[in-house]
Amino acid sequence: MSFHKIVPVKKHHKPAPAPKKPAPKKPAPRRRPVDNG
Repeated sequence: MSFHKIVPVKKHHKPAPAPKKPAPKKPAPRRRPVDNG
């Protein structure tokens, strides 16, 4: 399993900061149809 030795760079490479996630979309109110989308 020399594959592990071939890719030690992955461990050294710092993971990119997670992109800022927008607030989760709230489900549309049931009383109104979701035609506007």
